[in-house]
Amino acid sequence: MNSTPTEPHFTANRSAAIRALLVNIAEPGTPENLRLRRARRVRIVVPAVIATLVLTAGAVVAVQAQVTRTDHINCFARAELNMWGEFPGARVTSLEGTIGDSEGGPVSINDALAACSDLWAQHALDASIESGVRSDPVDRTFSYPVPDPLTVCVMSDGMAAVIPGASDVCGRLGLAERAK
Repeated sequence: MNSTPTEPHFTANRSAAIRALLVNIAEPGTPENLRLRRARRVRIVVPAVIATLVLTAGAVVAVQAQVTRTDHINCFARAELNMWGEFPGARVTSLEGTIGDSEGGPVSINDALAACSDLWAQHALDASIESGVRSDPVDRTFSYPVPDPLTVCVMSDGMAAVIPGASDVCGRLGLAERAK
């Protein structure tokens, strides 16, 4: 059977020692207090530095990709992209007609920047319109100003996306910058 101890768990000496330790920890400048503060600082700073390094390394590694689909280009009117991959602007496809036995169909677009610049110059793209695309006839004189700069990014499906803005626009929209 368990017997009840006759002596209390906390003697006066033990209580005094605990009190002295707590006072030493709480009092600024004591070795115990400095050790506690240093440990707290390390627990906060080290994970923050590691997280920053990991995120920076991830951003540097994942910012460039090759355009793998050249049958279509996405020409953005504004630097906006929603979670469903929709954007204000137009998807451009260059088609080849049927001649003789040829089936026709999309042809490769090798210069996405030039193709989208042509749409801007014809005023087919308009940043002030919600959809980004004008419904009235375009200007065939190619006299409208083209945004400067335009940046080529790569969408998750491998298509080129030409977006008004500097090279950081790709990262802001969660897209990769086109590898040079």
